[in-house]
Amino acid sequence: MAEDKREPTRALDKASRVMDALAAENGLSPADIADACDIPRSSVYRVLDGLVDVGWAVTDTDGNYSLSLDWLRLADAARTSRTEWQPAIAVMHAITAQTGMTSFLSVVSGTELVCVECAQGHAIDSLILRPGRVLPLHAGAAGRVALAYFEDADVERYLAGAPFPAYNENTLVSVEQLREDIRLTRERGYALSDEDVTLGVGAVGVPIVDNESGRVIASLSAGGVVDEVLATQESLAALLRDGVREIQAA
Repeated sequence: MAEDKREPTRALDKASRVMDALAAENGLSPADIADACDIPRSSVYRVLDGLVDVGWAVTDTDGNYSLSLDWLRLADAARTSRTEWQPAIAVMHAITAQTGMTSFLSVVSGTELVCVECAQGHAIDSLILRPGRVLPLHAGAAGRVALAYFEDADVERYLAGAPFPAYNENTLVSVEQLREDIRLTRERGYALSDEDVTLGVGAVGVPIVDNESGRVIASLSAGGVVDEVLATQESLAALLRDGVREIQAA
């Protein structure tokens, strides 16, 4: 019988789904993972055995599984490999030094934004977005500014998934709310987060557009205590736009 060349792809797909489940919630039983991934339990056991063998997952005395700390090394290596963003680091530290706020570089990844770098300000402990973490495109200044500068067809595909999960009562979750936010963001050139992710915290985000394709590929944002952000949003946006120009020039 000829070898099915699709089998390695299927195996990787199953492994990826299991790892996503463990990333969302550690300490899962094989039955929990099978339900979450819609994979037969026998396949889940094979995937888990393989992940444990290579050191990417660990099991406790109750037979529940979690991701191993080896992922921290892999995540750090992935960040280091993104050399195209190295010029942004100095820019971010300059913004933080001038404002006292935490600045973030977040890269578009499908229907999410992945934070790849941050310069810590005085409000870092109250902010949910840190390197390696993700935010959806409907929440937070970093994600919403990226969504606003997507091409219209991509915006419509994303909005088809509404209503979206809410972080709190301020999160924009409906098509109508997000359409109005996209209009405002495009009009003023920045997105404003007014406690829509974390109560007491605000942020401003501006887009980073690829010089050749003209498509939004990332965002530069800064966040801190909401009253301070609201009071300085326009000057903060101007500072971030200057930073983006410096990054693009590099």
